[in-house]
Formats: sequence, structure tokens, C-alpha cells
Amino acid sequence: MKLALLIIISVSIVASAIVYLTTDRSLNEAADMPWHVTVHDSSHMEVFGIVLNTTTLEQARQKFGQLDGIALFKNAQAEYSLEGYFGKVTIGPFTARIIANLDATQHELEQLTEHTIKRIKTKDGSERWTLKADKQVEQGARIINSLSYIPTYSGMDQEFISQRFGVPSTKKVVDETTQLWFYPELGVKIMVDNEGKELFEYTVPALFKMEEGDN
Repeated sequence: MKLALLIIISVSIVASAIVYLTTDRSLNEAADMPWHVTVHDSSHMEVFGIVLNTTTLEQARQKFGQLDGIALFKNAQAEYSLEGYFGKVTIGPFTARIIANLDATQHELEQLTEHTIKRIKTKDGSERWTLKADKQVEQGARIINSLSYIPTYSGMDQEFISQRFGVPSTKKVVDETTQLWFYPELGVKIMVDNEGKELFEYTVPALFKMEEGDN
């Protein structure tokens, strides 16, 4: 009886190890993973098959699928930005939300406020507009200059991320459970949250903004 129990335990351990190694290998071999970042030069980097400062929103839509919408923002400092939202996008084994920041001058974005159907003002003083349908279609020709990636997978902890991205050049503690990790040579900033979901932000190295960190 004891021998049978030992055999069962041994088989379970081996099976678990095989599943772990197979899963880990499949993650590393799958295409377009969040850590598969290619820097072409200081003004162009590629992730998920999207080349920042080259790929248009329409080209990204053909790759990721239907857009959830396009929104215009103005922050408390009166700076405008334009973002395209993709809903649940499956890339490799992961499902995530992807947000594309679009290239446009402040003058162009200010003019877009005249072609909106809804405005929301938040407590921090920022504003958000929803563009009219015809204006949303027109934004497809705009170039993507940065991306945000928010995976639903909860296993991207500090060890998982450091094994794939390496040691960050700088870390900044946000609160008891959250840190910001900076990889300026890649143009990557990661919000590592021990109790929530991670946030990956991609920009070209030339425009990457560092923050004073703890390490």
C-alpha cells in the first residue's frame, strides 16, 4: 500500500513538472509575446507585430480585430491625446486589452472636440470625448506611437516578468503592492501589481520617460 502511494505521488510530481515545463516552453516559443520586443532604432520599436511610429490604427485593427472605440482626452494640464481601444484580444495563450495612442498635433486634437457626441469630466479635471462615428473611421489612417497592454492572466508576477524581460534599470515603488519597472533600452514600462493586473506600456526609446526610482 505504501509502495503504491509512493508511486502515485512520484507520478504526480513528474506529471506536474512536465506540465510546468511544457507550459513554460510554449510561452517562450509562442509568437508575439509581451516580452518579444524588437528595437529597430531609437524612433521605431516593434511588439505584437506593431511597429511604433509606422503601423496605422487600421493595420492594427486588421491584426487585432474590431475596435471597441476611439476616445479623445484632455488632462488637467490641458494636453490632448487620442486613443483607440481594442477589447479582448487573444495573442498566443494570453487574452488582453490593448490601447493604441495615436499620433496627432494638439491643434488637430482640439479641432476634433467639435466632432464629438459625448463629453465626460472627471474629478481630477480631465475630460473625455467620444468621437462621432464618421470621425472614428477617419482616424484609421493615423499612426500608432505607443501601446498599452493589459493582460487578464494573473500569473505575471515579478519572477515571471524578470525571467523574460531581465532586471529593470530602475524600479519605483508606488504603494505596498505596486511597483513600476523601467526598461529604457526597450522603451518598456511595466506596472507590477501583486494584487491586481499588470500594465505594460510600450513607446520608442527616443521618447521614453524615466522616473526617479528606488533602485
